[in-house]
Amino acid sequence: MKSKTGKSVFIVDDSAVVRDRLAQMISELPGVSLVGQADIAFDAINGLRRLQPAYAVLDISMPGGSGVHILETIKREQPALKVIMLTNFAQEPYRQKCLQLGADHFFDKTTEFERVLEVLRGPDGGKPTGSSAAPSLKP
Repeated sequence: MKSKTGKSVFIVDDSAVVRDRLAQMISELPGVSLVGQADIAFDAINGLRRLQPAYAVLDISMPGGSGVHILETIKREQPALKVIMLTNFAQEPYRQKCLQLGADHFFDKTTEFERVLEVLRGPDGGKPTGSSAAPSLKP
């Protein structure tokens, strides 16, 4: 169920505060629509499979699994899906693992939260990026 008006986004985070903040920010972007949310891995994978959004914003840590597992699973099934990792676990080993599994962007929640909007505003998801502490995910 891709958005007919533009970019469709699915948010995966166990924090209702983070999901609500992202949803509010996304609602203010023209041509971008929030098509779903999940707070646990099982619901995230099912929702991403069913809705097939253009973008997924994934946290790494959550009950019942991890964003890394979701990334691995969903990129196998939907390789064109643009994935934005937004996490408090912004250390290099996590960034590298997400890169290997196909993440397009990797941002630190505490310092780069609003960069998600930059990606969604950009044409075709913008250039792949890492956090400010890490170089671009893809050459």
